[in-house]
Amino acid sequence: MIQAEGAPVEQGRAQGRSMRREIEHSVRQLRQHYGWASWIGAKRRAQRTSGRVLRRQLPQQRERLEGLAFGAGVSAASLLLAEELYRVQAAGSKRGTEVHASFEIPLELEPSLTLRASRPDAGGFASVELVCAPLTGCLAGVNSEGIAVVSLADRNLGGVSVRFLAQELIFRSRQLGAAVDHIRRRAAYLQGTGRLLVADSEGSAVWLDFAGGSVKAKPVSAEGLGLEPELRIDTAARSLVWTRPGAGELRASA
Repeated sequence: MIQAEGAPVEQGRAQGRSMRREIEHSVRQLRQHYGWASWIGAKRRAQRTSGRVLRRQLPQQRERLEGLAFGAGVSAASLLLAEELYRVQAAGSKRGTEVHASFEIPLELEPSLTLRASRPDAGGFASVELVCAPLTGCLAGVNSEGIAVVSLADRNLGGVSVRFLAQELIFRSRQLGAAVDHIRRRAAYLQGTGRLLVADSEGSAVWLDFAGGSVKAKPVSAEGLGLEPELRIDTAARSLVWTRPGAGELRASA
């Protein structure tokens, strides 16, 4: 598990150093996907689009990405491009104070899945998250206040991923209503498209659907997932259990 402590840039550096091999591999795969001229052009475009939006609207997440690039010895533009191209879908549900999820991971990202313990030095809450090594935002996580989030759908290819919104939510939120309000303000600028499942330690949960800068919140009733979950979050205990295929369970608490 990655231990990411301190300021956002320091948290990113810790992730980059501990997962350098996996991150370098992901960047090589991306470069092979493009021709040389196309690779340079795509990175420049990512800097102008999602890079600019992150710098203005989610500076904490942008600083974390820059630290990640520095720690891994790759360019921040390469990681911005990875954030734009790699999308992960999931199915999620909640039962009482538990949130369950199963993920559809691109094959090239599967070896880079890991847990991360985020311990900000100030201005945010500690959390544990399921992440991919080259990506800044989380696929799912829970913070020390019992707020949990799962990235269920992420459809805006070429734009800002809702994973950044998921990470921002557990970084800043201690109550479900305030979390929804904060993300609604951010989404108006980020223009992300997708869905998050957000829950609190009292057993309340909402779907957040993003489209065209707007957010619709819908209550989640207790329901089953329909398949064996890979991830279980207990919001009351502030704990997360991830079942790795063929490798057993990893447990962590915020």
